[in-house]
Amino acid sequence: LIVSIFCLLLTIISYLSSIKLRKSEHGQLLINLCFALMGLYITFIVAIHSRTVTGLCALSAAVLQYFFLVTFLVMAAEAINLYMKLVIVLGANIPHFVLKAAIVSWLTPIFIVLFCFAPNYKNYVSDHFCRAFNIPYYIGMVV
Repeated sequence: LIVSIFCLLLTIISYLSSIKLRKSEHGQLLINLCFALMGLYITFIVAIHSRTVTGLCALSAAVLQYFFLVTFLVMAAEAINLYMKLVIVLGANIPHFVLKAAIVSWLTPIFIVLFCFAPNYKNYVSDHFCRAFNIPYYIGMVV
C-alpha cells in the first residue's frame, strides 16, 4: 500500500508539472483518479487502525465509502471519455466534459454516504474492520 501511495504521488507530480499532460482530458481525469485513489488508500489505513474508537471508526468508514464511490465514478467517467474518443469518433464532443464529470464524481457520493450514514452510524462500526455493513453497504456500494 505504501508503494502504491508513493507511485500515485509520482504520477500526480509528473502530470501536474507537465502542461501538455495536464491540459488533455485524459490527463485531467487521471489526476482526479489519482487523488481519489490516494484518499482511498489513506482512509483504508486509518480505518484499519481506528476500530477500537467507535466515533473514529464510523467516520473513517463513511469516508472510506465516499472515496470508494468517487474512485468508481471517476473510472466510469474515464470509460465514457474513452468510448467517446475511440468508438464514437464523429460528433461526440461534450463541452466541458471533464469539469462536469469531476463535479458529478466528487459531489454525488456525498449524498449517498449521508443517506446511508444518517439513520444509524452503528452500521459503520465493527470489531474487525470499519466499513459499511447491512443496508448501507448494499445501498452505497452494491446499488
